[in-house]
Amino acid sequence: MARVSTTSLVVFALLTLTMVGIKLLFDHYPGEFPLRDQAAAFTWEIIGGITLLAFAGVFASRASGLPEPFQHAAKEREGLWVAIAVGILYGAITVWMDFSERRANPNAEWVHMDLPWSIPFYTFGAIFLEFLLRLGALCIVFWFVHVVLLQRRLRLTVFWIVNAIVALYEIWPHIADDVGAGRWEPAVGRLIGPLYLSNVFEGWLLLRYSWLAPVVFRLAFYLIWHVLYPGIVPR
Repeated sequence: MARVSTTSLVVFALLTLTMVGIKLLFDHYPGEFPLRDQAAAFTWEIIGGITLLAFAGVFASRASGLPEPFQHAAKEREGLWVAIAVGILYGAITVWMDFSERRANPNAEWVHMDLPWSIPFYTFGAIFLEFLLRLGALCIVFWFVHVVLLQRRLRLTVFWIVNAIVALYEIWPHIADDVGAGRWEPAVGRLIGPLYLSNVFEGWLLLRYSWLAPVVFRLAFYLIWHVLYPGIVPR
């Protein structure tokens, strides 16, 4: 089995330390801040479990032959620029969709935390979610099916099937609500919506560049959608 590079482990450690540092800030900051209760829901047990899952994913990714961060420096730089550019574009699309909805319904739910707390909160959320979905679920399940069960056969077929399933995570509650209410058309429509397609795209970033690229994509997206947009546009 190929060894995980020192660079990959260092990148993982830096992301983990960032997440832990933000959690310590949430736990020990003496004042109040918006969504403190939501931040408290991320217990140390949950963070530890997700971190261990993602750590296993680092090794599963390498064992599956997926690229590691900065394995090829020029290619990784390209991947980071692609992730940033598309993340910003997706953030702009999401802002436009929300702005259009608010013009039609001024009382639409406001889902953002206020500045300056939005910066650490959504940085934490981006790392946490990518540790769970891409490094954890996608890399480990792909390794198990492709390497263990199929002995490295049908690589791309397995990857894209697993990626499509993992990408359902964020839209599945909405699909379930639509199906439960008998709204079949919007349920199916979510499969071609930007939220689902962005998750599928993150899988491609991982396959083409490394598991770091989806993290950067989500950070860029959250910067536009959760930090700059609510910081500029009043409720």
